[in-house]
Amino acid sequence: MITVLLGNNYSGWHSFVNILSLLLIFVLVLVMAYFSTKFIAKYQSNNINNKSNIRIIESYRLGNNKFIAIVKIGGDYYAIALGKEEVTFIDKLDADGLKLNQEGTSEALDKTQGALCFKDVLSQIKNKKSKDD
Repeated sequence: MITVLLGNNYSGWHSFVNILSLLLIFVLVLVMAYFSTKFIAKYQSNNINNKSNIRIIESYRLGNNKFIAIVKIGGDYYAIALGKEEVTFIDKLDADGLKLNQEGTSEALDKTQGALCFKDVLSQIKNKKSKDD
């Protein structure tokens, strides 16, 4: 009778340890995937942006799969239209007419690509809701 109880108890404990170890391995794989993705994205963006002569300064969505973009190629700025299967040259732009920061990128693009802080977003939602009331 005692061996039967110990056997069942050992089997239950063994199953619990197996499930716990699988969960730990799963969480470890998720954490490693998250950090490796962030590392690779940072590495690729630094390499591409620093060595490239072509840079998208700003883009604006016009509709479904249709964008208009300001592109810097070399030292010149161009306006192009981007569709699903085509790219159309619109015009060469004057750098004096563009609102650029010190790095040569658009202020609007910096705001959209900057890291959003959850606290800031939450405070904006609260302020908007309090104004509506």
